[in-house]
Amino acid sequence: MNATEKASETTQNVTPEAPEQEAPLVSQDEIDALIRKRVYGAMALGLAPVAVLDLVGLFAIQVELVNALAKKYDVPFSKDRAKNLIGSLLGSALPVALGPAVFSLLKAIPLIGMTAGAATMTIMGGASTYAMGRVFNRHFATGGNLIDMDAVKVKESFRSYYNEGKQYVKGLRKKPAETAEATQTEDAASAQSAS
Repeated sequence: MNATEKASETTQNVTPEAPEQEAPLVSQDEIDALIRKRVYGAMALGLAPVAVLDLVGLFAIQVELVNALAKKYDVPFSKDRAKNLIGSLLGSALPVALGPAVFSLLKAIPLIGMTAGAATMTIMGGASTYAMGRVFNRHFATGGNLIDMDAVKVKESFRSYYNEGKQYVKGLRKKPAETAEATQTEDAASAQSAS
């Protein structure tokens, strides 16, 4: 057998490798909208007048967020595993985790407590939901799933996203006022040009 025949025989016996499974392409706009919707929900829960009810609702929103992200990336979802990861993430970032609980309980103090607790819970609940969404999104986007996620390894990312989330939430809180102001300015300009 000559060299050409050997090379031909070798290439015929090679089976093509299965392509590595990659996460489906998901647009950043879709992810941003998905996270923003849950952040708004978490912020609204911060206004709940009953102490601890907001924490239960916040946890439920975050589990649902992980489920929605898992669907976007075709990642199998386990509610129990998601709850464990969310609890571990919040627990590994203890100061972040204690904040909402303390401010939720603050609502039990008559008069002052509700105002202070609600104002703080809207920011903290929204920021932790934002951080949760970003951490899980990054993990799923790189081909990860709920089984191989290690909450301890991503705790620094969670803290960083939490701080980013506080600014994000403050920006969301300003947007309705800015939108109203912009509309008034546009209305005034339209009225001026009409006259």
